[in-house]
Amino acid sequence: MKKKRLVVCRMLWIRTIQKLDYTAVDRLLMQLHQLDVAGRPDRFATADHYMSRESFELLLENENVLTFLAQERTTIVGCCFVSLLERNEGTPTKTAYIDLLVVDEAYRRKGIGKALFQAVRKQARRLHAQNVELMVWSHNEVAVKAYESYGMMPQRSIYEISV
Repeated sequence: MKKKRLVVCRMLWIRTIQKLDYTAVDRLLMQLHQLDVAGRPDRFATADHYMSRESFELLLENENVLTFLAQERTTIVGCCFVSLLERNEGTPTKTAYIDLLVVDEAYRRKGIGKALFQAVRKQARRLHAQNVELMVWSHNEVAVKAYESYGMMPQRSIYEISV
């Protein structure tokens, strides 16, 4: 299979995720998971892996899932998984829903998340999606600020109370 590459800047490449990227992607996703465990221990349990290799490979085979991987030279520094959704909440809408977007802690605030986000928007336009959506936990203030800096705006709020 030919790898699709997009040059973002001189040393950063955005490409699709491959099966051989499992270990590096799992390392990145575990950084996000650890943040979630710390922020919401009532919702997230500690784990050795974010997802099994089998689940990872099934995601890569799903034609309704887009994957993006940020690589600086030989180091994988970020990744993103996007689901293509057809919704009919009054008006039929094709949505590119960002399930996961994570940048390695050591590489944050260098434009990598923005590069991944721009790649998602570009691909969403090519696929005739009307919008890009995502959900972010309120304890992840860094991500909230980043998404707002990309021009995203809150769409709705979800409230909860323990019973």
